[in-house]
Amino acid sequence: MEFMKQLTYSRIYRRLDQIQGTNIATLSGLIFDHLIMLRVLYYIDKPKAVNYANDIMANQNFTSFRASMPDLYNLLVLVIQQKDFADKIFNDWDIVVPELRVKRVLRTLASGDIDNDDFDQLLMLLQRRFKKLTGDQMWMRRLVGDWKRRTRTDKHIVLTRLLQTVRRPTNSDLYMLLQTATRISPDPV
Repeated sequence: MEFMKQLTYSRIYRRLDQIQGTNIATLSGLIFDHLIMLRVLYYIDKPKAVNYANDIMANQNFTSFRASMPDLYNLLVLVIQQKDFADKIFNDWDIVVPELRVKRVLRTLASGDIDNDDFDQLLMLLQRRFKKLTGDQMWMRRLVGDWKRRTRTDKHIVLTRLLQTVRRPTNSDLYMLLQTATRISPDPV
């Protein structure tokens, strides 16, 4: 049964032609959500978060869309290399991803550790640069920033809201990992 679940692994965009008509503001919001989900996944199920970061760091150039790579990788490629996809997406040249900072955070996470201050700074930087982030996204960033000090109730609220927010556009691979981790773990928070 587990094998069948792996065959139906979710992806936001399985093919490059699926991004037709998407705008950079939407993609940047998805990057923000994925980074928050990755951070929460680290606290709930560290090995899954480390494996996800390792998958991204296996090809850390962010030069081309690859169906075999995790969704976060492909979202970063689409925004970082938006000029290469100008015929498919609505560009916004003001939205820029700090590529080196993202690589540093993901590399640290892939090594099995997390630098909370660096992660917080990255999310704050992205919040300033990304247009059209919702109040929920900014609220979740604040709550996830000091996850260990949050009450059990706050953690459940954040998890529920995060899963609801990200489910709306589409199911991503990281969404599925986080959802599975919260269902399997007897006490995810």
